[in-house]
Amino acid sequence: MKKLSGQIFLMSVLVLSVVLTSGMVLMMLFTRDLKASFDTSQSLKAFYAADSGLEGQLYNIFTNTNIQPASGNLNSEVFFECSTTTIDTTIKIQCVGKVGTAERAIKRGIEVNF
Repeated sequence: MKKLSGQIFLMSVLVLSVVLTSGMVLMMLFTRDLKASFDTSQSLKAFYAADSGLEGQLYNIFTNTNIQPASGNLNSEVFFECSTTTIDTTIKIQCVGKVGTAERAIKRGIEVNF
């Protein structure tokens, strides 16, 4: 009887370790996918911020006004910064959108020549 209880204990420890290992692997996979999804949404915010700045600069050029600023905040965590240069007859607009803090900032840029 003592030998049987030792075998049952050993089997339960093995089953428990397999279940715990499987749970840890699934948790790691879920965490990685969640982080990738968050990074994608932050990247889109940065891209749209750059696009917003670009549209403002194009509006300034086509209407001959200076209404839209070259940089600004869309909210407390999303920023854009644009620069416009003219070489001969080509106008080059570069805009960068930034989301997040300096430690973990995501930047996306757009450049247009016309």
